[in-house]
Amino acid sequence: MSALSSSTKLKHFLLTTIPALGHIRAESGIVCELIKTEPHLIFTVLVPKFLAPVFSRELTQWSVTEADLARIRATELREVYQLIIAQESITCTATDTVFDYKGITPPTAVFSDLFTPAFAPYIKEKTPDVKIVNLWIITSGSILWHHGKGEHGGLFEWEARTKAVFEKGEDCGRTFDEVAQSVWREPNSGKLLPNADGVKMYDYESYPQPSNGTPPVSMIMGAIRQATQFADASITATTSAFEPASSKLLNDWYEGELGKKVFNFGPLVPFSAAPYTTPPLPSQGPFQPIFSFLDSQPPKSVMLVSFGSIFFPSKGWQLEAVLKTLLEMRTPFILSRAPAMFQPLDPKLEETVEDSGLGLFVDYVPQRDILGHPNLGSFLTHGGNNSMWESIGAGVPNIFWPFDADQPIHAAYMTEVLDCSWELMQVRAGEGAQPPARGGKVEGTPDAVTAELKQILIDLKGEVGERKRKNLEAVRKQTLDALSEGGEVRKDVQAVLKLASGDA
Repeated sequence: MSALSSSTKLKHFLLTTIPALGHIRAESGIVCELIKTEPHLIFTVLVPKFLAPVFSRELTQWSVTEADLARIRATELREVYQLIIAQESITCTATDTVFDYKGITPPTAVFSDLFTPAFAPYIKEKTPDVKIVNLWIITSGSILWHHGKGEHGGLFEWEARTKAVFEKGEDCGRTFDEVAQSVWREPNSGKLLPNADGVKMYDYESYPQPSNGTPPVSMIMGAIRQATQFADASITATTSAFEPASSKLLNDWYEGELGKKVFNFGPLVPFSAAPYTTPPLPSQGPFQPIFSFLDSQPPKSVMLVSFGSIFFPSKGWQLEAVLKTLLEMRTPFILSRAPAMFQPLDPKLEETVEDSGLGLFVDYVPQRDILGHPNLGSFLTHGGNNSMWESIGAGVPNIFWPFDADQPIHAAYMTEVLDCSWELMQVRAGEGAQPPARGGKVEGTPDAVTAELKQILIDLKGEVGERKRKNLEAVRKQTLDALSEGGEVRKDVQAVLKLASGDA
């Protein structure tokens, strides 16, 4: 506040997020892009208390100045909205910081995570003129696939179809959620999923690993309702160059039928013209063993194995087959055991890995920094949005092991359409292990996993690997063009500022 003149008319936006690191990481990027672009903007962020320090840390990854950071106010209390619009003071219980809103214009826009849909109707009730900007923070293909109309393969009509069951008296005493789940499961019958950019997948391939079969009904329906009813616009984590046909289809649907805008904000991870480089690290610290291990290996030889903060293989033999293959092929690796879903490995295997000097087990990895190390050669990943874009930014090819959500479409698109990655098919299980649309058969045995991974490791070092890296570099340069001054992302950032400020 001290850096701004008292006569300056400030703009004020507010963001709501959820307790998920992937969402917080992407949404910190949205905040920073808008803050850096508009010097007279204050941003209030409502974040879960225990993640307030994490959000603050993520902000520092975006090349923002101290003056920029001073205009971002992170607090965890959703109930404070009434105090903010009344221009009163609030106290963040995570940091004990007091934020004084006296003289600061109430928010003209609320940026709402797709999974905080209950907040949007509350905002519209209290402040009808405030703009709601829905944060999809996934790619256009994923939005259409999960939340689009039935003809897109999505769940847009899911709520209406569920209600129709009750209207027809066909609920048979079931609860709303039980009926919704039965409606949701209907499409998985072996039909090809529609995809404008050429991805070929059967509907059951949406679940390459066993699903618990219980989607969070109210959350997903609420997200669709927020985006298509309450929100004035939506932000995606993609570019139209990355998925041109899907981006156009989403935009045509939103603008043409719903009368809403869609803005592409690009990867929503730090992305620069030069590939990532590992920052200088202290000689002692929690990550020192990781980078000492990396430094000791040949260039482009190490595989990072990380499944994000939520997902992890549920069947121990799958990962054990992978690790044994890496040892047999003399491929050094780093395995992150961060997820709460981590399944303990065979102690004898862990001992073998330790004795070999080829593997390192860690509880947390600084993923972006590892991807930037010159000795990192590949990334075995679940394929979440942030991980996919971070690997593109680093120029490191993925070996996908998708589980759920947006991961299967990322794996298929990057592997089959863009030809810049691989996907492990033999680790598929449950209904997702049925014959894939791209051909072949899923054996789902340790021997099949071993054979598949061996071929990928051979390909990484040969002509196939060279081709895929070349294609990956083309995707990276394409993304940089969208992020450049005058590019699509910069234009969309400016357009969102105008809309959110009430200037559009």
